[in-house]
Amino acid sequence: MSATPVTAFTDVIDTVAYLVEAVQDEQRSASTPCTEWNVQRLIDHLVAGQRAFAVVMGAEPPVAAPDADAAPEPLKDTFRMSAAALVSAFEAPGALERMVQAPIGEVPGAVVLHLQAIEHLVHGWDLARAIGQKALFDDTTVERETEFARDLVEQLPSGPGAPFAPYRNAPEDAPALDRLAALLGRDISE
Repeated sequence: MSATPVTAFTDVIDTVAYLVEAVQDEQRSASTPCTEWNVQRLIDHLVAGQRAFAVVMGAEPPVAAPDADAAPEPLKDTFRMSAAALVSAFEAPGALERMVQAPIGEVPGAVVLHLQAIEHLVHGWDLARAIGQKALFDDTTVERETEFARDLVEQLPSGPGAPFAPYRNAPEDAPALDRLAALLGRDISE
């Protein structure tokens, strides 16, 4: 069975979920290669993005905000639930062809799928580095998303306030995920 773009994305999400589930309580405040965030803030960013992009893709927004007095959901459950909502939104009939409003403008749903795949691959890399794990993403998926990211980076502004740090060089023989991370400004030498 060949992988569809959504099944490939689901595999990416599953790998990141594995990393989220591997986070120990004492690692939540650990720094990440994404210098703006520690482990907890990085995961919170991914969850918020999953929820927001599920709505962009046509999912119904949550009926009510979480009860501030309620005990927080376990990190792994929060990640898995928001990830499932996003995958479900991508699986809806016509979702990848439909034009939607994303932060980069009006684009087909397929572009949003690429954006979220890149987001999860690179932040999965960040998370893996922060907690001392290995991110086991499919190299074919990583290569496909690197090509998309390369075209995207050329179209985006650079400098202060840019969505990505300046490109860093990566050896041609570096693993595919490291090359993607370097393309999006990560220092892969650490």
